[in-house]
Amino acid sequence: MTNKQTSQKPYLIDSSTFSLEESQSFGEFQFDTIRATKSGIVFGDNDCTVEWVKPYTASWIPVQTKAKLHSGKWSLEFHVEAMETGQIGVGFLLDWNLGPDWGFFGYLGASTTAWSYDPSTGDVVNGTNSIQGNLPKFHENSGVIALELDLPKKEKGNFTFIIDGIRTTTIQLPHTGAVAIPAVCLLSQGQKITIKNLKQID
Repeated sequence: MTNKQTSQKPYLIDSSTFSLEESQSFGEFQFDTIRATKSGIVFGDNDCTVEWVKPYTASWIPVQTKAKLHSGKWSLEFHVEAMETGQIGVGFLLDWNLGPDWGFFGYLGASTTAWSYDPSTGDVVNGTNSIQGNLPKFHENSGVIALELDLPKKEKGNFTFIIDGIRTTTIQLPHTGAVAIPAVCLLSQGQKITIKNLKQID
């Protein structure tokens, strides 16, 4: 018997098609512990904190949230409490009918519908490539990256990363009616991130 989900043609979720109930639903602002690997990481603070605590064979651990943001302007913060010696990624993915696309390599920013900020290098990554470089970096082991999302129903949205208070250039999204799923990607044991202060601006 053919699996119904795998037989479906993938398409990006478009918020302009939402029913009244769907247009008022934004998910939960906490990490999705069900979808995440159970090896090497622990969750805390009502599943708003994730930490890589034990050795694990993977080179990176992607973790998405349960939030699905759309139909307005939003802001949130990624508090990187420990970056350690490796790269680290924070950002978001667009939602598809089959779930978000992490790309062939499976890290945040590997697909063309995911964007990641790496404060160790000062790059915004999309489709495995740096689309903005020479941006602010963390000079210590920790810092705060804010993300502002403008997600109108019937127009192309945009987003801006803010690193320790310094705004980067706003980037336009390629599709209208985007639904964004905040996410992180840990690339080294000892790394720890907490998500905070989700706000709908208007």
